[in-house]
Amino acid sequence: MLGTYNIKEALANLTKLCRSGGKFVISNRNRPVAVALSAEDFEALLETLDVLEDPAAMKAVRAAKAGTAKYRLS
Repeated sequence: MLGTYNIKEALANLTKLCRSGGKFVISNRNRPVAVALSAEDFEALLETLDVLEDPAAMKAVRAAKAGTAKYRLS
C-alpha cells in the first residue's frame, strides 16, 4: 500500500520520504495529484513498458508462460 500525504505534509517531510526509497502519493484536497517512487523503481517500470511494447518479446513471454518455449543456451 502506498502512503498518502497531502501537499503540506509531503513538503515538510520530503527529504525523509525520498530517503526512505518507498513509493508515496501526494494529494491535494483528498485527490491524488502525484506519485513518487525511487529512481530504481522508475527504471524498472520503463524496462517493463519496453518489453510490453515489443511484439517479439511479448511472444517469447507468452510462449514461456504457456510452457511451449524452447530453452537454448546462448
